[in-house]
Amino acid sequence: MENTTAPGQGEVSPKHPKFVRWALLIGIVVVLNVFFFVVQQIIFPAPKYENYCPQPVKQAQTATECETAGGVWTEYPPQQVPAPSEAIKPIPGGYCDYYTKCQPKYEAARQQHNLYAFVLMTVLGIVALVIGVVPIGSSIVSSGLSYGGVVALVIGAMQYWGDAGQWLRLAISAIALAALIWIGVRRFRDEH
Repeated sequence: MENTTAPGQGEVSPKHPKFVRWALLIGIVVVLNVFFFVVQQIIFPAPKYENYCPQPVKQAQTATECETAGGVWTEYPPQQVPAPSEAIKPIPGGYCDYYTKCQPKYEAARQQHNLYAFVLMTVLGIVALVIGVVPIGSSIVSSGLSYGGVVALVIGAMQYWGDAGQWLRLAISAIALAALIWIGVRRFRDEH
């Protein structure tokens, strides 16, 4: 192992093998995004489906029971079923849909959560990118923060992508491209 002098420092530090450097860089990227995800879950916990659409204790058998339980009754046409010892009797039937009323409320809460999570991940990703571009004395840590910021932007965009409109998708893509170009220009300038 060869010793080198760290830039700007008078101390001699050992040069680490490339696989150790890559392991540290990948570790920073992964753990940074796990940290961001935990922060996101603490600040904006995801809505739970059960809170909006609780499971019924028992299936409603009539329209009155269904409406009392908050569902929407769907009537089936009466069917003729032969009884073993009697003539054919009509059997009215129906189905209680417990989710017609609660599903839109859950979807609205989920979309709002995804928007807030996207904004938070975008802010955290940009902060990590900016800190990563600023020289902090360790190229591995700077690179890990930069790449971690890019991954945070990708994760945030993926969480919200299905709920975003076309123009917002275009804006997200443009911002991500601009951030990557900015990192490339700032971090990887060609030496002439």
